Amino acid sequence: MTFLSLSFFCFFPITAVVYFCLPRRMQNPWLLLASWFFYLCAKPVYLTLLLFVVVSSYLAGLALARRRSRWVLALCLTADVVLLFLFKYVNFALSLAGRLLNAAGVDFSAPVLELVLPVGISFYLFQAMGYVIDVYRGKAEVERDFVVYALFLSFFPQVVSGPIGRAGQLIPQFRRAHTFEWTQFRAGLVRFLWGAFKKMVLADRLAVLVNTVFGAPQQFGALQLAGAAVAFSFQIYCDFSAYSDMALGVARSMGFSLLENFRTPYFSRSIAEFWRRWHISLSSWFRDYLYIPLGGSRRGTLRKYLNVLIVFTVSGLWHGAAMTFVVWGALNGLYQVAGAVTAPLRTRVWSCLHQDEDSVVRHLTSITVTFLLSTVAWVFFKAGSLTNALAVLSGMLHGPLWVFQSMGLDRQELLVAAVGLLVLFLVDLRWTGHDPVEDYLAAPRLVRWVILWTLLLACLVFGSYGTGYDAQAFLYGFSF
Repeated sequence: MTFLSLSFFCFFPITAVVYFCLPRRMQNPWLLLASWFFYLCAKPVYLTLLLFVVVSSYLAGLALARRRSRWVLALCLTADVVLLFLFKYVNFALSLAGRLLNAAGVDFSAPVLELVLPVGISFYLFQAMGYVIDVYRGKAEVERDFVVYALFLSFFPQVVSGPIGRAGQLIPQFRRAHTFEWTQFRAGLVRFLWGAFKKMVLADRLAVLVNTVFGAPQQFGALQLAGAAVAFSFQIYCDFSAYSDMALGVARSMGFSLLENFRTPYFSRSIAEFWRRWHISLSSWFRDYLYIPLGGSRRGTLRKYLNVLIVFTVSGLWHGAAMTFVVWGALNGLYQVAGAVTAPLRTRVWSCLHQDEDSVVRHLTSITVTFLLSTVAWVFFKAGSLTNALAVLSGMLHGPLWVFQSMGLDRQELLVAAVGLLVLFLVDLRWTGHDPVEDYLAAPRLVRWVILWTLLLACLVFGSYGTGYDAQAFLYGFSF
């Protein structure tokens, strides 16, 4: 069951109607059961693992409230890390060990363990670890109500692909009574439809072009490879931000507020700024629970740069168990180090050109360079192997300019994608200073109805369906 499945369109109305009709004391138990049912639709064994994490971190929080013990904290965090390693990284580690041993002359055939990666494990484990660390640090109160705490980790809009919640922000919302509010409901509905538009009209359509070109980069020219790389930058943004939009929309329609995960990242003027605006809940998690404990910027410049490289390499590994993700993460770290080292020189150059920090030329140049750097890094994220990634990048530099070969989309499909990207640009441009959802709520009724029906019809008429499309598969999430 995913947000764009028929089963969800049956599940959510029933869940919401019953939730608002129940008395206050029954709302949380009902919402928890509904969330577990939502998760149970993936596979029963997945729910077993989620329950284990819920119970273990809940008990750890109670133990830390009684006594601030490093051993309790270490035991809980170790158990979470071991679970994540076992289900997500053990085969990658065995494969890497096999390569190293073979390179050293030792004959070793790495076994492949048949372990299915549980849905959302990276998200709810990080959320559980953040809670335990916050309780240990005294930054969050221990939650003694098991139902409330279980909801904190299991809340169905975010359990699969986040945003990664914080105890201080989300748990108090489960302690309050929630009644149906038409304003919040319609705002949540529009946010959901905007996410569906980005996913079905843009991300899934661009995916066809991207998959076609990346699947056989040697068959395409430099401009086509560069175009596919740019298309993937927009695809992954539309895909993941769409999931976040739909999660926030579903939660808001029921009266809950989740953390914003994206703030127009492609308008960033540096890679450091980009990561303050992309997947914000994960970036802030790594900042608070890894970068700062490593010393942050408090132990000198070199140590700061090393910490940045460590954090982004780990972040790359978090996204996937493959060397392509490690390189992608490390490359983003190197970008930031290079940006910090060259900042004085770039400032002097701009001064010589008589361009102050707020000049339009400097602003647009910084945005363009940041986008291009992130696009190069995304090539490694998308490629199935380092060989494939290098083939794409090499083809941009050394291949023919253009090869008359179908890229998977006809002219009409490309036109729809271009118009959709223009709409995305205009909305994101507005989002830099205002919340478009709040603008929607303040608009006249006729305007609201036009926006609502336009988004709905765009998804129905121009959404990607049929052979070659899979509107249910999210890049950051998992289908079930």
